[in-house]
Amino acid sequence: MKRFPLLIPPLFLLCLSLGCRPPRVSPALAAGIAAAQADNWEEAVRHWQSVLEKEPRSAAAHNNLAVAFEKRGAWEQARKEYETALGFDPGNRIIQDNFARFKARQDAGRPDRGTAGRRLL
Repeated sequence: MKRFPLLIPPLFLLCLSLGCRPPRVSPALAAGIAAAQADNWEEAVRHWQSVLEKEPRSAAAHNNLAVAFEKRGAWEQARKEYETALGFDPGNRIIQDNFARFKARQDAGRPDRGTAGRRLL
């Protein structure tokens, strides 16, 4: 029983070395999320576009822009952003789910500007 606590520090260091740290959220990404939650989608788009100026491979910013474009009814832009986000982070379940919902609505011929069920990163 006394040996168990001795395993915790090495396991913690192993986890850190394997990249198990939570992702760092940039202030601009967080500001965009706050703006979207306040239903200020124009401001949210500006924040996420500023993230992409510095980090063009940010899957989170691309996903969030896709959600914003859906809200605006800009279907082609939304599709492009989802595809780009998945290209940078193909295993991300949130992006996969958002894109699947988007495609289902498009395929059913029921595009709307709702973002219910979509998640921001």
